[in-house]
Amino acid sequence: MKWSAKPALTRQTWLGALSRRLAWSFPEPQAKEILTDLQAQFEAGREHGKSDAEIIEALGTPQEAAAQLLEEEPAARTEQLRYTLLWLAAAVVCWGFGWLCLYSYVNFFLMVGFCAFVPMTASALFMLLRGPARIALERLVPPEKTASRTVTFLLPAAAMLACTTLQEIAIITVMRLHIILIMNIGAAITTFLLIFIIAMLVLAAWFLLRSVTRSIRYFPGVVHALGGAAGSALFMTRYYKIMDVDPLAVPPELEILVRLLPYFAGLFTALAFQRWVDGRKPLPLCFQAKAVTWTDWRHHLGVNLLGWYDPEQAAEIVADYQEQYELGRERGRGEADMLSEFGRPTAVVRDLLKEDRKARLRRRKIWIWVVAAALSGWLLLGLLRAFELGGWGLGWWFQQNPVRAGVAALLLGTAALFVLFRARERAAMERRFPARQKPSVWLLIPPLVCSALAEGLGLQCIYAAPTRFDPFFLGRSLVWCFITFLEFSVLLLALLLIWTLARCVSGSIRHLPAVPLLAGSFAQVVCVGLYLSSMDLESGYLQSIGAVRAFLANLWPLGLGVLLAAVLWAILRAVGKSHKEG
Repeated sequence: MKWSAKPALTRQTWLGALSRRLAWSFPEPQAKEILTDLQAQFEAGREHGKSDAEIIEALGTPQEAAAQLLEEEPAARTEQLRYTLLWLAAAVVCWGFGWLCLYSYVNFFLMVGFCAFVPMTASALFMLLRGPARIALERLVPPEKTASRTVTFLLPAAAMLACTTLQEIAIITVMRLHIILIMNIGAAITTFLLIFIIAMLVLAAWFLLRSVTRSIRYFPGVVHALGGAAGSALFMTRYYKIMDVDPLAVPPELEILVRLLPYFAGLFTALAFQRWVDGRKPLPLCFQAKAVTWTDWRHHLGVNLLGWYDPEQAAEIVADYQEQYELGRERGRGEADMLSEFGRPTAVVRDLLKEDRKARLRRRKIWIWVVAAALSGWLLLGLLRAFELGGWGLGWWFQQNPVRAGVAALLLGTAALFVLFRARERAAMERRFPARQKPSVWLLIPPLVCSALAEGLGLQCIYAAPTRFDPFFLGRSLVWCFITFLEFSVLLLALLLIWTLARCVSGSIRHLPAVPLLAGSFAQVVCVGLYLSSMDLESGYLQSIGAVRAFLANLWPLGLGVLLAAVLWAILRAVGKSHKEG
């Protein structure tokens, strides 16, 4: 039937559909080059008397064109998958942070942390959706349909205003009529808020779908509906379920401001993203794609070569390109021009492997070490699961043997990462051809501080057990406040561990010694939390010498992490030094 037939693709719709696929498949600079070349092909075809429909028919559908480009650059898919996994892990950590804020036992952490959760999660989701690349490509090929401000901002704002007004009317009505039905009112409002949250989630899902399939300019609607309206309603739901709803304690006007803080955080975050996607303000430096320098290109070439060639052969190949680069600079050629001529490091390695087929047989079998690394990660996640969800199922074994699990995870993970990252070969390569991104001392400070505070405050909780229900300590017991601190410390260490692993892959291998230190601190903090949550805090056993010794045993993962970090640092330094002297 005619009404079900798809409309014919125009030049703009074809390029727009292809640009969205390029953003997911290629880095931003390369995607822009491909899109610019295709625009030039359309212009050249018009000059030769061809119509846009004929050119599109020759190029094929956007899906076919993107698939053909990926066949020419097979390594691009792997790089983009690595990028996706990195930001997906960051988004999961942000969601974990929001979950802890929502169920925190300290109201200050609940309010401030949940407001900070909105921009953090929005930033991770923006990078996961290739926001910077999508903005750059949509400037080259503007979308035919853009997001409506009425739907993006006015609809969630009006719904939030109506939701808050109904709550205040219900509470004030009960106050004036002096009807003691606070708990019933709280249950009714909670049900209403759950319905409101579902509606906002549906709206946010629609905005997310449009952001992926239409234009990135729909993304502020995701932040406004999900992080602002739905997040604020979730904050209010937690308020009615956990806190005492006493309208006489705080004026309703102040209650409105307090309960709307997450919404205002989401609204301001959405407005900031709106200015960025509209081009009224440039993207912050943390979102901008950094230009590839010669040092970065040379480093990535060396890392890719070490997967197939011996260190000596890889160094010789890099040295050849170093000579070509220096010769070009002497002739006055620009760095960007030469890097474009050389091509991507993965493409260079692929071309070399075509000429040297024997090199394909030199790739080491690493599946054993992949299994060891996966087992190490499973042990750390098992510790975290037992800490958060208790000792049911496999969590019982982790709750009974947390120190052993942490020590096993450190030993397996360190050995596996040393092999998988080719640490010895990369250290020798970086001594001759230094990488630009080097580790700094500040990376060692957070794990040591978190571990010291966890151990010291844990001992304080043990000795202060009889007086732990102190109503003047943020309105909660000392132990529960301390466990909240442990939860946030675990999230911080997890985020730093992910960042450090990413730097080991894309930056310098000298970040590797910080990995066992962070993992050891992570395991030690979780072990402290498991110890305190599993003990009877009212018993006198906690203040005995045996209990203190058992508690100090939680330092084993941290001590092992420090030892492994020192060993890795010494090995990498010795390898680089011997290579330099040789």
